[in-house]
Amino acid sequence: MRVVLTGASGQLGAYLLEALIGAGHEVSAWSGRAVGERCGIKLRPVELTDKRALEAALASDDPEVVIHAGAISAAEAVRRDPERGRAVNVGATLRLADWCAERDRRLVFTSTDLVFDGSRPWWREDDPANPILEYGRTKRAAEPSVLAVPRGLVARVSLLYGFSRCGRDGFFDRAINALRSGEPQVFFNDEFRTPLDYASAAAVLVNLAGSDVTGVLHVGGRERVSRYDLMRRAAAALGHNTDLVRTNSRADVVLPEPRPADVSLDTSRLAQVWPEWEPPNIEQALRTSRGA
Repeated sequence: MRVVLTGASGQLGAYLLEALIGAGHEVSAWSGRAVGERCGIKLRPVELTDKRALEAALASDDPEVVIHAGAISAAEAVRRDPERGRAVNVGATLRLADWCAERDRRLVFTSTDLVFDGSRPWWREDDPANPILEYGRTKRAAEPSVLAVPRGLVARVSLLYGFSRCGRDGFFDRAINALRSGEPQVFFNDEFRTPLDYASAAAVLVNLAGSDVTGVLHVGGRERVSRYDLMRRAAAALGHNTDLVRTNSRADVVLPEPRPADVSLDTSRLAQVWPEWEPPNIEQALRTSRGA
């Protein structure tokens, strides 16, 4: 399968690239500005908001499948620069969708659990999406263009965790490194997700890229946990002092945007389309990662 992977230099992108190569696919690895190699594949910087550059890169690589993981994914970055956030997260997705629709190519778009307002648990694919974060609004606004592609799939991915393989520390790395150094870390006890490790998410998305599943699909773990629960269990699994994992609530912190309280995802449809896959729990995922 000939695949263009956008966001190949990102946290999820690095895992996706490994999974695609491991599955024997021919991959064109697009980055934003990053250069160099990942997994023996040369990164191709492509400015997704530049229509001519995007169309030229697509014509050159001529993918059968586009896995669109490229985005401004930091909620704070989108809040600070919503125009840029919309240009990348919405505008570029629309152009990719149009190209795929015109040529009958497969498009897999990584959306987010943050399309929901967090007012209750266990969101299903057909539940109304009403994001309260600007980042979530950009992802929600991009979804219809993907759904208009006959072979399009919107994969709403839950909170991802695990160690970075892209050369830059992520939130999880920084938190674990601080705990390893004996520094207490504080996490919300009233913000709930269904977290999934990067490696499992990549495996699911690569499997879906080669399938004929379309529409909206939730991709997440099976356990609904708070950020505090996630990091306390992660610390224990990795052999760090769990007493350093402290707790607070969203009400204790003044935030520039309201955060949704509960965007846990119901993944029943994923279990139906891939019944043989069983997501690892937090401890299994991290012990496997540590042993790798």
